[in-house]
Amino acid sequence: MKYYQDETFKNVDFSTEKEIVEFDNCSFQNCQFTGMKLLNFNFIECEFHTCDFSAANLSSCSLNDCNFEACKLLGLRFDLCNPFLFQVNFKDCQLDFSSFYQCKMKKTNFENCSLKEVDFTEADLEGSNFHESLLSGAVFERSNIVKSNFTTAQNFNINPEINNIKAAHFSKENLSGLLLNYGIMIK
Repeated sequence: MKYYQDETFKNVDFSTEKEIVEFDNCSFQNCQFTGMKLLNFNFIECEFHTCDFSAANLSSCSLNDCNFEACKLLGLRFDLCNPFLFQVNFKDCQLDFSSFYQCKMKKTNFENCSLKEVDFTEADLEGSNFHESLLSGAVFERSNIVKSNFTTAQNFNINPEINNIKAAHFSKENLSGLLLNYGIMIK
């Protein structure tokens, strides 16, 4: 297994990497992980800026305290990641068609992200923040969004009867996202 600590990688194409790698406190800028099998890779306290992970396989990949900014993360199965110490945050990222099914990710930040068709079924998102994020077609079923912030989120459809929404924050402008399942006309 390769091991890197406190290193910065710029414009590196990791998609041909075959050996298992552990990265500790590393920074990645404009790197490619597209379609890569990240089986058993470990990312601990890493920062990713303008990286592309689209269609990567995250089976048993560890993402422990990792931050993604302006990254392309299309169609990723975060639910296949190693759940031990799983912690991620996203800013200005594209996460469309990804899955967080049953992920435990309290206090996760999704700031100004595209989350179209993302699966949050049975995810524990307590205290998470969806600031300025677009949630068209995102699925919330039996999800824990207690104390989560949706005040500036857009285009969500959350059924209060099948999700735990106690003390979640919504604005008057986006309150209709809680009522869509009732067929109520709001003007």
